[in-house]
Amino acid sequence: MRSAFYLPGRNWSRRARGFCLRLAAAAALFVLILGISGFGGEPGRFVRRAVDYALTRNYDLAGYGAQIARVLQDIREAAVPQGKQGLEVEVAAPQREESYSLPDLPVSGRLVRGFGWQEDGSGWPRFSEGIELAVQEGALVRAALPGKVSRVAEDRSLGKIVVIEHGGAGSTLYGRLGEVGVKEGQDVAQGQVIGAVSGNLFHFELKEGDSLVDPLSRLQQR
Repeated sequence: MRSAFYLPGRNWSRRARGFCLRLAAAAALFVLILGISGFGGEPGRFVRRAVDYALTRNYDLAGYGAQIARVLQDIREAAVPQGKQGLEVEVAAPQREESYSLPDLPVSGRLVRGFGWQEDGSGWPRFSEGIELAVQEGALVRAALPGKVSRVAEDRSLGKIVVIEHGGAGSTLYGRLGEVGVKEGQDVAQGQVIGAVSGNLFHFELKEGDSLVDPLSRLQQR
């Protein structure tokens, strides 16, 4: 049972006094060592050698490092899911996006806007998701690759568009069309006419996976 005169502060003050006494003893020991090392003769040399050894010794921690490495290896092995006994756990290799090779562009024309960052008429930078070709009005547009029509729609900036999926790994988009000769879900062959340009500009985009790429970089060397 605690005394009626027990105060929590007394225990704390006792600890503080003990800490101050230990600090004073350490300071006195330091002064003593410093004083002895200042003297000549064997005692001073002994103290100086002891201090130099303590400060400059290369401690061998290789054993501890090896133990830590073994523990980390055990942790990594424990984190890997184990398969059934006698069977190996198969890890699926990451799938690579298919890179297309275009035999030709969907329509013949003169390049007026390339892929990527371009300056518009006012000098402001603008990202072009495809290429723009100056063509003859009403020029026929052909499928660049075989595939299935996934979308036929009206776009606010590109007018009528047709999107063709190619094996699930990429797609092509044909914009600024007037007449459209295909419908959604229809299979198309490479070079098949899918529509005609409405004016004098044609827009073309190429995707590999989810990434837009420059169609001109995929043209076959001729």
